[in-house]
Amino acid sequence: MKTKELIAEINDLPVEQRAEIASKILQGLNAPAPGVEKAWMDEVEYRARQVDSGEVELIPGEHVMQRLRSITKK
Repeated sequence: MKTKELIAEINDLPVEQRAEIASKILQGLNAPAPGVEKAWMDEVEYRARQVDSGEVELIPGEHVMQRLRSITKK
């Protein structure tokens, strides 16, 4: 089936079904590359262990923003 034929067939469907198809297509386009999700979870766990062990210290967001403002004013 050619793309134009497929689109015409989809356009003949009820709006709810078209919305579902559109949602599934968009999910597929926005899917992360294989392994990315696991890599992020590994990173989150690593950073949480650093915080829990005291290896790193958290800085309040307000302090970070103040520092950034002072740097960008220069």
